[in-house]
Amino acid sequence: MFNKQFMILCCLISTAPAWAISNIESQNPGQPEEGLEGTIKVGLTGKTGDSREKDYQGSSKITWRFNDDVFLGLIERNYGTTRDIKDTDDAFAHGRWTHLLSDTWAVEGFGQWEEDEFSNLESRVLLGGGGRYVVAQEEDVYSFSLGLGVFREREKLDLQTYNETNYAWRANTFYAYKHQLNPQVFIVSTAYFQPNIDDWDDIRALVNLGLSVKLTETLNLQVDYKITHDSQPAQNLNAEPPIDNYKTNSEYSTSLVYKF
Repeated sequence: MFNKQFMILCCLISTAPAWAISNIESQNPGQPEEGLEGTIKVGLTGKTGDSREKDYQGSSKITWRFNDDVFLGLIERNYGTTRDIKDTDDAFAHGRWTHLLSDTWAVEGFGQWEEDEFSNLESRVLLGGGGRYVVAQEEDVYSFSLGLGVFREREKLDLQTYNETNYAWRANTFYAYKHQLNPQVFIVSTAYFQPNIDDWDDIRALVNLGLSVKLTETLNLQVDYKITHDSQPAQNLNAEPPIDNYKTNSEYSTSLVYKF
């Protein structure tokens, strides 16, 4: 069974479009089962001839539940070229501990690291925590949660003519909605709003919509659409060429997910 499904995965990878950072909340409604479970995403896309584009992606997520404690780890790597010139190079890692206080309340702590060469982000490291409350849920059907927390962030920017390091305390507010439409299909919608506590003109936001379709017992097809907003993106008009990144970006992705 494993070999057959792994061969299916390898065959489909060659046609899978590029995908972006995974939705961390992208699991079925309800808490994970006791023990260890995980997912692996891999992707390779390419064009020859006039375009000559190549994109490589890799991701892995591990979830382990022991009694009322849930541990989650996620790593991602994306790399791409166009006409043999690199135009995508980013990496991401996230770790989280969640303690379930009841069926509706939980507290959690998390840490995160990321880099993105083409957003001039040399590194961003953050540590924080908070709580979440399940407003409504039905096991294996739907759940709607709200969260509130805070984190400390250190951001290093490479602005070509100089480097910049910023520190900030940010609020972390979010909602997560998951709905199992039928045994094969579920949807996930999440949104994060992260203002700088000391400067409310400095705001980051993320909206992510996802659809997952079960192909086999261990293989899913996942479609995501993401919008990100940074009110103060990297900027250096004295650089050559000038750096003046967009405040709002969007991306969509299709991926294959192997579950174990």
